[in-house]
Amino acid sequence: MSFAPQSELHLLKQGRRSYPLQVTRQQLPMHGLPENCRGSLLAHLTDFHAGYGGTDGVLQWAAAFVASLEPDLIFLTGDFIDDHYKGAGYPLQQLLAPLHARMGVYACYGNHDHRRGLAEARSALEALSIPLLVNEAVELADGLWAAGVDDMYEGRCSLKDALHNAPSDRTLLMLSHNPSLLDSAGEEDMVIFSGHTHGAQMHIPFPSPELVCRVHLRCNQVEGWYRRGVTRLYVNRGLGVTGFPIRYHCPAEIALFELVPAAAPNAGGEAAAENAAQEASSCRQTG
Repeated sequence: MSFAPQSELHLLKQGRRSYPLQVTRQQLPMHGLPENCRGSLLAHLTDFHAGYGGTDGVLQWAAAFVASLEPDLIFLTGDFIDDHYKGAGYPLQQLLAPLHARMGVYACYGNHDHRRGLAEARSALEALSIPLLVNEAVELADGLWAAGVDDMYEGRCSLKDALHNAPSDRTLLMLSHNPSLLDSAGEEDMVIFSGHTHGAQMHIPFPSPELVCRVHLRCNQVEGWYRRGVTRLYVNRGLGVTGFPIRYHCPAEIALFELVPAAAPNAGGEAAAENAAQEASSCRQTG
């Protein structure tokens, strides 16, 4: 896996301030990846927090940018509308309408979706035929599977139910708003796509990003890659803001992944050795 991702930084507008947004690009090795899915582009967006912090233009730009890439698959991992938004109804359907993908767009709920009441987000997603994966798995293409869980703290998360029908002989793609799902993982070969932390949103010496996430969000993860056994986790810094509505040395993120076959565990040669070395050196180990 390319754990030192290529990236590009865009400076957008948040009122009178510049708003940094980073597009990260990397490969995602998967076991049992079907031949016709090799090279597929997966886009991961999370933590929109629409209606708060003056980021509407940022969110619209992000949706249009991802649509322009014509991805094969899009994951949306929750917190669609911020719970501070007091309007009668946010035009979420209009915001997400540009998003289309060959294998589909899939979503899961976040904690802010539960706080606002699920009807608003669910209605917009259903109108766009975007399936919500709530403790369930689905086959995206012949031999390629994804699953999703409800929010861990404000929903009814069940990893057991999500994995019930999923095959165990290949890498599963898992949507979970909260990265703490990794702490509950066993020996499942899956890649978890999460958000929730915003990367701590502001990187200052004290409190550190790790302390902010641990105390305020009850998460042991901040951003980027983590691993527990064979289970991998990617924490996306998200698109929007909440609380104090700025980002400081912590750009918003659009995460892009190219699906590629993983080297077999017993494979020899330089490719297998390089893959193992990259994962061992760059994934934060937990558990």
